[in-house]
Amino acid sequence: MAKNEGFSEGGQAETGRKSANVKQSQNYERFGETIRYLTLEEWQKLTDCIDDYRHKLMFRMIYHLGCRVGEFVNIQLKHLDFNRNSVFFPAENTKTGHRRTSHVPVGLMNEIKSILKRENRMLKRSDAVLNPDEFLFRRSRKSTRAYSENRIRQIFQKYVKKAGLDREYGADSKGRKLHLITVHSLRHSHIMHYIHVYKLPLSIVQKQVGHRTLKATSVYLNPSEEAVANAYDAVTRNEPASV
Repeated sequence: MAKNEGFSEGGQAETGRKSANVKQSQNYERFGETIRYLTLEEWQKLTDCIDDYRHKLMFRMIYHLGCRVGEFVNIQLKHLDFNRNSVFFPAENTKTGHRRTSHVPVGLMNEIKSILKRENRMLKRSDAVLNPDEFLFRRSRKSTRAYSENRIRQIFQKYVKKAGLDREYGADSKGRKLHLITVHSLRHSHIMHYIHVYKLPLSIVQKQVGHRTLKATSVYLNPSEEAVANAYDAVTRNEPASV
């Protein structure tokens, strides 16, 4: 862990936030019906290459919450429940307009508490925060403003490239390059991993990520690319020798 790192990023120039409301976020072109996600190995490779501790915490939070980037940047200290290891997303901060509560792994929540105490944003001997309205992750230590969604995307793409996971699949109508893996892929990755690898019930994952209907979550039931590859590899290994 680097020295004196917290949830702020000093010395970074950044454009102002367009909106605090997820529903007003810019729409980005979709890659057909393909679910763009990281395999568990790729996720580990990505986190291993993140050398800034606060950045690693940010992307681990997005992944484990399974949240949208617009929901993430609006997390305030008052939304954290340290007793239940959860984050509350008020209706006005969600895409669906419905409030929800999402689980955070105990270890990750403990890391959050440690940093808050080190930054004097939480009392040393209790879990009480000093300023509940502060954003969990701020632009800089001296700033009270949250990260913008675009800045989160920029930081993420930097590490995707560093990890050798960046792939482009075309350009949009304005000639901007489109990347196969984006920060929203962390949400897709969460859903794919917890359904296919950890075998959680569909309804549990639906509640965690805030899908309005079970049908929306069921889209992720389609076999993953790894499952298809493994199935065909198994057949290939067992097939009889050619005549």
